[in-house]
Amino acid sequence: MTISSAPDEALVLAAIEQVWGSMLFASAEPWPSDRAADFGTGVQAQIELRGDWNGRLVLTCDSDVATQIAGAMLGLGPDEELPEPDIHDAVGEVLNVVGGSVKGALVGTWALGLPGVTETSEAPGRDESFVVSWGDAPVYVQILPDAA
Repeated sequence: MTISSAPDEALVLAAIEQVWGSMLFASAEPWPSDRAADFGTGVQAQIELRGDWNGRLVLTCDSDVATQIAGAMLGLGPDEELPEPDIHDAVGEVLNVVGGSVKGALVGTWALGLPGVTETSEAPGRDESFVVSWGDAPVYVQILPDAA
């Protein structure tokens, strides 16, 4: 699938589905629109995309979900613990691969930045993002253009 303008939800969701299947051995289903998406403290990863469109992709999830994603990526069992920097690195790398897949599907010359990961206590609003399921938990995904 290639497009020539800004990345959209369908393209980013397809990239997430591909990456989660190949790296995390999990499926990424859309979060039910009639279900509340609870959130405690979490992790937010961002990566810039530059080209015909300039902005960033953002992935936000609960800390437990971030730990599960890191464990799946590293092939760890549910009882194995990871230090926080490893969890951040794993979530950042997942978004990096998603961003690379999105970049590869766009027509033209594009540049992808390096992922950055921070702690957060707020999930984006549902009107600012789309939400996919990680098991029984929400993962928020945003496609944010740079301010004009």
